[in-house]
Amino acid sequence: MGKASRKKKGSLNEISGGHLEIKETVTSSLKSPFGDRLPKTNSIIALTPYVLIMLVSFAVYLNAFNGNFVYDDTDQILMNPWIKDIKNLPTIFLENVWSFKQEVGTSNYYRPLMHIVYMINYYVFGLKPWGYHLVNVLFHCGAAVLVFLMTRRFLPPCKGLLSLVYLSPPFMCALLFAAHPIHTEAVAWIAGLPDVAFTFFYLLSFYLYILFRDGARRVYLLSVLSFSAATFFKETALTLPIMLGIYDCLFHKRDKTIMAGIKTYMPYVVVIGGYLSMRYYALRSFVPIDNYPELSAYQLTINVFPLFAKYLASLLWPFDLNVWHTFHPIRSLVEAKGVISLAVTVVFLIAAAVAYKKNKTVLFGILFFFVSLLPAFYIRGIAGKPFAERYLYLPSVGFVLLLAIFLSWNGVKMPRAAMGITLVCMMVLGIYCAGTITRNNDWKDELSLWSDTVRNSPDSAEVHDNLGLAYSAKGLMEMAISEFQMALRLKPRDANAHYNLALLYQGLGYTDMARAEFEAVLRIRPNDYWTRKMLLYIATD
Repeated sequence: MGKASRKKKGSLNEISGGHLEIKETVTSSLKSPFGDRLPKTNSIIALTPYVLIMLVSFAVYLNAFNGNFVYDDTDQILMNPWIKDIKNLPTIFLENVWSFKQEVGTSNYYRPLMHIVYMINYYVFGLKPWGYHLVNVLFHCGAAVLVFLMTRRFLPPCKGLLSLVYLSPPFMCALLFAAHPIHTEAVAWIAGLPDVAFTFFYLLSFYLYILFRDGARRVYLLSVLSFSAATFFKETALTLPIMLGIYDCLFHKRDKTIMAGIKTYMPYVVVIGGYLSMRYYALRSFVPIDNYPELSAYQLTINVFPLFAKYLASLLWPFDLNVWHTFHPIRSLVEAKGVISLAVTVVFLIAAAVAYKKNKTVLFGILFFFVSLLPAFYIRGIAGKPFAERYLYLPSVGFVLLLAIFLSWNGVKMPRAAMGITLVCMMVLGIYCAGTITRNNDWKDELSLWSDTVRNSPDSAEVHDNLGLAYSAKGLMEMAISEFQMALRLKPRDANAHYNLALLYQGLGYTDMARAEFEAVLRIRPNDYWTRKMLLYIATD
């Protein structure tokens, strides 16, 4: 009777997809660098899955190496004096991310390790864009491998064909993560470094914490150090301790004493305290710039629902990609967009409630997606455009975990259909690869990037302004003037468009027209130093 009960319980665990530690009894075995036990048949064969994941991660971004510096890359790398002298290290840690540009002043961002990596890149590659792309892609390769390792810890062993590592749910989902087109903004854009780097260290810290909870005590300090690195790449990493707490609540018994629990979490809290202290010193505030002051607290709250629905849609259908998603806030939930997005959110919450009762691993995947996306909902702290595709880089880990759970469940409940569904995943992988490779071409240079963006966001003054600059750099002056004028029709008080148009007119010898545009800038920004200097130059010329 006892044996039968134990057998029944084991089969139920396999079907539920709950968190099971995989323990394999192998006569002779070796350990991978990641702590997993691998058959000692041939070390090269044992590491093949990791190599294949990295190859796919690398291959889909191979054409990105032809890309130039675009968008923020120009300021953060080409015009950034900090990364060109190691003596600037103290300044990098004591100032905000844009302090090297005097005209910018304050900023809501503090990411010192971004500048450190750029400095290393500068000393190794100089100003060759391919080297900076290489670093981004290598971080992406590491993140994909960590997705594979983490997913394996949450799923039971598969049976039948799916037991083969190359057909297993963790392997398939790591490949889908590697090739997902939504990641192109974070990987193909050099300035996306903070997202790929912080995600790598975030996942590394999480995986090491899992190993620590499973008995590998020596890796605990490495987990804390990885978390520290993640925070100094991007503030979104502060969500990690929340996920560690959720992980413990769902899959581990609580610490025997309160003091033991405090001892476990305290180093992470200390890292948070150190980061926030340095951030406050550098920014002179936690969030010094209050964006969208015209929106009330109620309006800011209800606009979270459309953002959330859009993030879900972009993750499920990553083919209408755009670097500049124009923000059109809703003013009431009774608007069509508000009703639809609220319904989507309610369905998501119902799914989380059902998972809470039925399957802890599914709940964990849902919460991973939601919690890691939370910082993207702080609209006041995000300048320019609250929605950005790169914000989905980390949350997509929760998405692929849910997909892996489905594949694992399908392998147990419907083994005959498992291979067919796996083939569908392979087809999706091929579509993802094609989508990513195609999208990389849009990031090749300023003209290709902003030409594509204007097609997707024709109502954005900022986008037309950037396309105007791209045309101007190519010597297409008439087309540049047309774009600046379009930007001013969309946003008459666009000081940047006035200034760029003034410089263009002055270069073409239209002095009176240039003077009028410079004066328009001063009506918007009375203390603009460079505009006053240009007007003085015109007056004395």
